[in-house]
Amino acid sequence: MNKKNEDNSNKQNEKRAVISSSGDLKEFEEHVSASGSTKISGGKVNKSLRISGSGIINGDLECNGLTSSGVIKGSGNITVHGDISSSGSFNIAGFLTGEEDADFSGSAEIGNVINIQGSLIASGSFKAGHFVRGEQGIKLSGSSEINGNLSSEKNITIDGSTYIEGNVVAQDVLFGVSREKIKKQHYKIHGSILAKNNVNIIKTYVEGDIKGKVVTIGQGSEILGTVYYVDNIEIDKKAKLTNESIQIKLDEL
Repeated sequence: MNKKNEDNSNKQNEKRAVISSSGDLKEFEEHVSASGSTKISGGKVNKSLRISGSGIINGDLECNGLTSSGVIKGSGNITVHGDISSSGSFNIAGFLTGEEDADFSGSAEIGNVINIQGSLIASGSFKAGHFVRGEQGIKLSGSSEINGNLSSEKNITIDGSTYIEGNVVAQDVLFGVSREKIKKQHYKIHGSILAKNNVNIIKTYVEGDIKGKVVTIGQGSEILGTVYYVDNIEIDKKAKLTNESIQIKLDEL
């Protein structure tokens, strides 16, 4: 079979998603818009999806973009070749993969791995059943629970209450810096914090180690592991370190 025939065969065998809605269902050149109660079968949509009511996704879904202002519930994996935006409830059982940015301003719960090639922003309740990656930065300002590692090639900034069952890996790691009036530990890390540049935390509990060029351990923090720094370290008098901090060379980060 030559390449042209093979490509045509792949297109014919490609499973197309079927979309039905109790409200308006409109198809445009670049996107499909649905309102009311919408059902989507597993498969591929070669356009962006915009859902303004409730959306039920049965099986794995692949699309060019996904915007929701209502409720999304999926039983499988979702792959998006564009932006993901949700201002309501977003709940899927499997993996979530996005090739651009993801923004959740409501509640979001993903049962497995989250892999976002752009930036990841969540300002509401955010739960992940496995590791989370946002290559171009992560910002969590609501209540979050990550049952795995949290990583980025850029910065990770967290201001809401957070539980992470793994390591935090990024250029800069900032926890609670803009919320100095927090009365109790809001950030619990059952792993290590590993930054290529700076670490600045407040009211944070860390079971593992901390590594960074410049490290600031703010008030109310407790570190059970060892803090390693390259250039400078600042430790608040109300912070607790189990071990003495150790200065290291840059190539040891």
